[in-house]
Amino acid sequence: MISTDQLRSQPLASSGNSNDAIVPFNVLETRNQDLCRAFSWIFHADPLAALRRALQEWTQVEDVSFAPSGESAIAQILSLLPQQEVVMPAWICHQVKIAVRVAGKRITYVDLCKGGINATSAEYAEVARPGRILLIAHLFGVPTDVAAICELAKKRDCVTIEDAVPAVGGRQDGRLFGTFADFGVFSFEQSKRIPALRGGFIVANNRQLIAREKLERFRVVETSSVMPVLALAKAFTQNLATNLYIYRALTAKLLPLRPLVWRALRAAKGGKVSPIPLIHTGDGQQVESNSPMLAPRNPFYTREIHPYQAKLALPLIMRIEKIAEKIARLAAVYVDNFRDTPIAMLLPHECDMSSLMRFPIAFPGKARSQILRRAQKQSIHLKVMWSEEANCEGLPNSLWIARNLVLLPLYTALSERSAECLARTLVEIDRSTPLG
Repeated sequence: MISTDQLRSQPLASSGNSNDAIVPFNVLETRNQDLCRAFSWIFHADPLAALRRALQEWTQVEDVSFAPSGESAIAQILSLLPQQEVVMPAWICHQVKIAVRVAGKRITYVDLCKGGINATSAEYAEVARPGRILLIAHLFGVPTDVAAICELAKKRDCVTIEDAVPAVGGRQDGRLFGTFADFGVFSFEQSKRIPALRGGFIVANNRQLIAREKLERFRVVETSSVMPVLALAKAFTQNLATNLYIYRALTAKLLPLRPLVWRALRAAKGGKVSPIPLIHTGDGQQVESNSPMLAPRNPFYTREIHPYQAKLALPLIMRIEKIAEKIARLAAVYVDNFRDTPIAMLLPHECDMSSLMRFPIAFPGKARSQILRRAQKQSIHLKVMWSEEANCEGLPNSLWIARNLVLLPLYTALSERSAECLARTLVEIDRSTPLG
């Protein structure tokens, strides 16, 4: 575990300029040379078998099964379990909620912990009843107390699924995230720490519940293995657009047009997706009916991992420890610069910062929209996620996060100088923004 005190950053030289804070929100860990080298898969007998062996060695778990995506992996596991009710955070990626509905399970939502972005063992303790499935999430790579939740589940006769998609490479007490629960889910999706364009895998830490052979065979829809040409083109394009020189000269100037494009696309599809209907139980819980939905007919459900993707993922797994070390150093820069300021860092005490996918902060007492506008005037495009409040009614901590969370970039191409300049700029923006 790499903690805050261990990575107390050294002061950086104050020779940076205002441009140093203008950085892409995300840069792929797979650079163009990696994308090109992966074409060597045609010279290897079985890249998928090699990837499985690497994952078994890395996770120290024998039962490793591939899936079209992390989302599909959750749907696969749930579809094979007899339990009918899933307990999960109300504020979570919408795709996870879809996966649960695809499996035809009923959902009970729990609140997040106060001052954090995860549901902890305290929140699960209120609803962890025998025969339920506890879906544990490390949102944006911020660790929750997964060991305590799994211990609670054993005492209450619950099954556990650990969504380790955003926490790849992180550890708690030396143990890899994704290996605590009965099942762990990982992703190779393009925005994640091992971006092999798409795909995912499952580690089964309790083979008595579902045999690996079943996980290997079962899919929620018919699938095929196809070279991911469109995803590959998108990766090359993203690498070009996030080249630091191109980003500062062109991409950052075009980003304000992105909402217009999204609105046009949404209108072309007939409007945004309706919130998932809830049943109000009267005891503060939010419960969703178990009306099954058809699995989306998109590559996240219909495309198996291609040998090209396996070849692309292999070198990233080999250097995941170095990636984690760089992420922890960058996070320490943010911590040092936000310490003793009004900006709230939404991290548990002494957490493993190497698992972070994004750095979560909030500006208490300030309108987030004002912060975002003031940052954008300086060509700093901050990120908010899942700001919709569906499923959060009656859950005050989830509502507060939906309204206030701001995410900062973390990737190995980000320099410590840029991270410091970005943090200092945000401190100044916070000081100049009135309350309200």
